[in-house]
Amino acid sequence: MRVALVTPAYPPLPGGGERYVAALARGLAARGVDVTVVTSGATAEADLWRGASGAPPEAGDGLQVIRLPVRPFPGGRRGLMLWRKAMVVLATLPGDRTAALRRMARRVPPIDGLDEALAGLAGVDLFHAFNVSWEHGLVAAHAAARATGRPLVATPFAHLGERAGDRVARNSTMGHQLAVLGAARRVLVLTSVERDGLARYGVPPERVAVIGGGVDAPPDDFTASPYWGGAERLPEPYAVFVGRLSQDKGAIHAAETIGRLRRRGRAVSLALVGATTPEFERFYRGLSPAERTVVRPLGVLPERDKHAVLARSRCLLLPSHSDSFGIVLLEAWTHGRPVIAARAGGIPGVVDDGVNGLLAPFGDVAALADAAERLLADGVLADQMGERGRAKVAGQYSWNSVAERVHAHYGDILSRAG
Repeated sequence: MRVALVTPAYPPLPGGGERYVAALARGLAARGVDVTVVTSGATAEADLWRGASGAPPEAGDGLQVIRLPVRPFPGGRRGLMLWRKAMVVLATLPGDRTAALRRMARRVPPIDGLDEALAGLAGVDLFHAFNVSWEHGLVAAHAAARATGRPLVATPFAHLGERAGDRVARNSTMGHQLAVLGAARRVLVLTSVERDGLARYGVPPERVAVIGGGVDAPPDDFTASPYWGGAERLPEPYAVFVGRLSQDKGAIHAAETIGRLRRRGRAVSLALVGATTPEFERFYRGLSPAERTVVRPLGVLPERDKHAVLARSRCLLLPSHSDSFGIVLLEAWTHGRPVIAARAGGIPGVVDDGVNGLLAPFGDVAALADAAERLLADGVLADQMGERGRAKVAGQYSWNSVAERVHAHYGDILSRAG
């Protein structure tokens, strides 16, 4: 069996989607599948608009990775975001805009030579494309599948927000995106929340299957990190946010939650792990010097340091409405840490409210502060929730299970095609 995994980015670019594809690729290769990953040369999120060079094909872990160049987007990040907004507006206009949107999608991100790279893969049995929000790869894989008569599988990582039709959902449910998902032989999603949400947008439910996610074991040496006991150790107690420091991911709400808790007399701080954004930088510049001492952006950290920060925290604070799953939730649970998250996106399909974490409406800082205060005030409850999360990871979430499920779907699709 030979498959092509088509994804806008791949490690070393940090991110949950990127790690998901990498873990799946390794798991499939371990099962004897001939895997080729076709991706961009981006090693940081900003490369997706400022441009990146390609690289010669590389082999390792029993698979091949082809990294293609990314053209700089005119106007950089702002230009790309305006282009995306134009797509969302176009999608709302009367008439069938699918063809125009599909052409525009080929610049999200502008990966050079993607069609040619897919056409040059000899003997591919199946194309599997990822990420409906950066969908150049999804559109190109769909075209390659049609041209070769090979089946298409899609894993959309769909960000469906809090309700049908909200701003986040519109970014993942435009006509061209839904057309590709509708044409796929199988849509493999991460949670039942994502499955049910896509069904509301007309994706045939009989073609959708819940695959779930997995998590890597913490690095063996995370206790050697300076964030564990050395010069970089953070003042405790602290909550930790992990992800892109943006409004949609909830980073600003997390920081506002800490401010509210401190006004209530709680001596708690916040560590933020992840790439910054202009909106967060504007917010952070508006904080007082005293507030900045307790809201600590740490940037993108190596895995060892990230796990050290998670392990010493009181809880993970992830009030995001743009996560289809949230692998960092599982990472917090591997350390027995409870989680506080938004009741939005795919998160309610992962977190059991009141059991292994607490959920609050997206953007409700008062509710987030109440949840955090509850865990800060009751260490026994916090530990119990964290341990229940650890047990859930052990029982439900492994990359081996993810690869086994996906491999079984491939086999079923190809047996039907044959």
